[in-house]
Amino acid sequence: MQTSLSPETVSVVIPCYNEERFIGKALEQLADQFDTERYEIIVVDGLSDDRTRAVINEFTKRYPHLTVTVVDNPARNIPTALNLGVAAANGTIVARMDAHAVPSNGYIRRCVEVLQAGTAGVVGMPCMVRAGAETLMARAIAAAVSHPFGIGDAKYRLGSSGPPQESVDTVAFACFRKSLWKQLGGFNESLLTNEDYDFNYRVRQAGFDVVLDRTGHCDYFARSTLGGLANQYWRYGSWKARMARLHPGSLRLRHLVAPTFLTSLIILFLLALFWRPALVLLGFETIVYLVLALTCGWQAARKQHAGLAMTALIAIAFFTIHTTWGTGFMLGLVRSSAQKN
Repeated sequence: MQTSLSPETVSVVIPCYNEERFIGKALEQLADQFDTERYEIIVVDGLSDDRTRAVINEFTKRYPHLTVTVVDNPARNIPTALNLGVAAANGTIVARMDAHAVPSNGYIRRCVEVLQAGTAGVVGMPCMVRAGAETLMARAIAAAVSHPFGIGDAKYRLGSSGPPQESVDTVAFACFRKSLWKQLGGFNESLLTNEDYDFNYRVRQAGFDVVLDRTGHCDYFARSTLGGLANQYWRYGSWKARMARLHPGSLRLRHLVAPTFLTSLIILFLLALFWRPALVLLGFETIVYLVLALTCGWQAARKQHAGLAMTALIAIAFFTIHTTWGTGFMLGLVRSSAQKN
């Protein structure tokens, strides 16, 4: 039995829906992350109709000493799941995890140590993105969503290189005190995506640091198909627009690159219908983008000791991320403006 850090208790909250493929891996890796007498795991399930609950039941039988609770989430959205889970939590510290995330050894304990040692309001670690399936496309998507050309300067997505610890704008799977969650009014249930970023923004506005600690990491399994990737980033872009309307100061340069790129393509295409120089500019911009996408794709493919096929697929994944995120963002701004008026 490990020695307890302090009288504090920890509750892990995992939103999930139809996660029979991943929930078992996540639970197994979370089982020994903290002292069992001060530790619980709460799975907030959106009434799954696959084997998710059977997998959870099998896990509880293997770990009878560990407190595992399942909370129903009829709303089937993540911010509601998080609020239900945190409200049910007995811990003074909450670890927000995910069915698609597998933390490294000591992840929870280390985050608790950082919370106890300083002024951090939220502590998380880098996400090491893994392929969601054993296919070339899945590997390409995983490479694209962890490359700066694909997702910008989101530090928690860019691996473990950098200082051991630094203040950032957001982290993904983080620990925070339940008292802080109460102080901030919980997660915003009107944001069906970007609820983490919104919460972390409000944490920083309240005067606390959001800390990225690089002594560990969390494996995250990316989408395995282009369709899944497109749906994910369309949703991200659309809800980021809602977030921008709610908190304009939360926007970063990386959030504006894809919409600006897409807008320029549309404007140049329309101008090219009656102004020939615009066609030249459109062609130039397209070629520059293609060269950058293929160059970055080649760099990422080399890390996997892959060749031209992987390079091309990564470039396609880049394009999918940028166009779907950008389109979702622009249409989201239009819808938000129309709703406001």
